[in-house]
Amino acid sequence: MLAARRRGCFAGQRSIRGERRLWMSTLDDKITASPFRLAPRMNPRQKIAPAPEAPVASRAPAKPARNAGDTRARILAAARVRFAMDAYENVGTRDIAADAGVDAALVNRYFGSKEKLFDEAIVDAFAIKDHFAGLDMSLFGEIITTLVIEGSEERRAARFDALGILLRSSGSPATHDRVSARFHADFVLPLARLLRGRDAELRAALIASYLIGLATMKHALGSPLLGAATQRKAVAAVGAAIQACVNGDARGS
Repeated sequence: MLAARRRGCFAGQRSIRGERRLWMSTLDDKITASPFRLAPRMNPRQKIAPAPEAPVASRAPAKPARNAGDTRARILAAARVRFAMDAYENVGTRDIAADAGVDAALVNRYFGSKEKLFDEAIVDAFAIKDHFAGLDMSLFGEIITTLVIEGSEERRAARFDALGILLRSSGSPATHDRVSARFHADFVLPLARLLRGRDAELRAALIASYLIGLATMKHALGSPLLGAATQRKAVAAVGAAIQACVNGDARGS
């Protein structure tokens, strides 16, 4: 009886194994037919054969080629905003890249370093040559004072703040001299060439002093005394002082 029971048990096990083999065979067929087919288990020592090249029709569409000029311009625009908002030492290339929506490695690829990127970011930041070429200098004081008080729509749209760069760079050993030289080259010297008489460069520097002070009080400090109610008086007073520098000393003209 015991032997019969053992034979029955073995027969049952063989039946279960047979059903399991049949079920696994069916499962393999389903996995093979599935588009999400699992990779077969392989021997760790087995070399991996190169995957066959996929048909052209099944390949993912190629990514559009990067526009180098557009990427460079986006990095430069983001850098100008960052350098205007914070001190040079506090601005990282990763922050700039994130603002521009590009990989951080592209900052060095296109500009070489943060220092070179900063130098390029301040090119034409203080330039006046495009605004005052051919201007009647008898109106210079009033026009430029109004422009400083009201601000530039173009620069507001670009979120570019030349005054921010100027003020924040003044306390930075890494950028102070470079910004000072750039401001002198882009603002003071071109303005001096528009002035007649002696000490033109000195007078241009005095005009710059008036404008920087006015811009700092109005935009950086937000003085309530320079609001809309007093704008006309401010333009008249500061404009007259600047115009006196434009006209020069009558004794030296």
